Amino acid sequence: MRSVLLSSVFAVLVWAASPVLAQTTSADDVVALRAQVEILLARVEALEQGVSVSTQIEQEVLPVQRPGPAASWTENVQLVGDFRYRHESINEEGLTERHRQRIRARLGVISNLADNMSVGFGLTTGGDNPISGNQTLGSGFSHKDIDLDYAYFDWSLSEQLSLVGGKMRNPFYRPNRHHLIFDEDLSPEGLALRFDTGGFFGNLGGFWVEERGEGDDSILIGAQAGFSTTSVNGTRLTAGVSYYTYDEVKGHAPFFFGGAGNLLDEDGNYLNDFDQLELFGELNFNLADQPVTLFADYVTNTAAKVFDDGYAIGARYRSASAPGSWDLSYSYQDLQADAVVATFTDSDWGGGGTDAKGHFFRTNYVFRGGWRFRFTYFMNERGEAEGNLRDYNRLQADISFSY
Repeated sequence: MRSVLLSSVFAVLVWAASPVLAQTTSADDVVALRAQVEILLARVEALEQGVSVSTQIEQEVLPVQRPGPAASWTENVQLVGDFRYRHESINEEGLTERHRQRIRARLGVISNLADNMSVGFGLTTGGDNPISGNQTLGSGFSHKDIDLDYAYFDWSLSEQLSLVGGKMRNPFYRPNRHHLIFDEDLSPEGLALRFDTGGFFGNLGGFWVEERGEGDDSILIGAQAGFSTTSVNGTRLTAGVSYYTYDEVKGHAPFFFGGAGNLLDEDGNYLNDFDQLELFGELNFNLADQPVTLFADYVTNTAAKVFDDGYAIGARYRSASAPGSWDLSYSYQDLQADAVVATFTDSDWGGGGTDAKGHFFRTNYVFRGGWRFRFTYFMNERGEAEGNLRDYNRLQADISFSY
């Protein structure tokens, strides 16, 4: 049934794109076609008059074909990237305290092929982990892996509608960019249709999670709808609902690195499917001329009967954007074992995965020259579903540079 649903999703994506196919012929295509017609006419006229065809074309047609000065490729290509150095301390009850140094480096290229078409390509450190670009230092000075982070096309079908395909940045809205369901580093793979009028927005996507040579593939279908409205005093409210349904999960081995908190059967396979319903809201306003953000996010897995929901609430004061600016953030999160797919949620909170709850504190400060300092502290508990609730504390001190 869900395979039929996935086919329907992609049919909708193709159908949505079809009305603009007739509008994609560029002015350059018209000029080239006109030049070919002139070549044929020149050949006929030259044969009739006994004039050399090559001479006629060179004198009359080729000047029409010569393009004007080509625009520099740098005008249509943008290089983006960042580098981060992190000191991290982890203190989990019952285990030895761990201290490590980590780096993350990312580099991407975005090319605007036309007014309505762009492609992106990016690389990152961290190996093939789907939710982290971090690379731990200290393995005998060995070379570190560089892997594909994203590779996609973004086709603007209209001012309000776009089609994205490939390995892409997460197309779904996350209140305050929180990681309750999806980590910020996750790059899903498939097709997504995005709609935004400035007041209402919607996202629809179909993604391949696990391709199997034998047996049915695991897929994810996601749909999201919401609105954003701004009052006369500048207060903005954004709210919406999302639904994410996975096919071929129950009875299969956990994705990538294991369950990381999800309930498993006696064979080590997923005990439940995942049909995730999300409700979210975000409020932005000014307090003493400084921006403030409040948010709430709730998710429940309707395919599970126990340990099936999670929520996060939080606030941010000020905005760390310009040199000399800073911000403060706090949130509380409780994510039960089977509320979401553990492989794709926050890689840091509670050690990564689900079955964790607790507090999050963060501050940023921006220096001149485009670099910043960030301090993050997780004060969590984990292991309730497994009957071994224990403290988990994590400190991160980052220096990052954007280029």
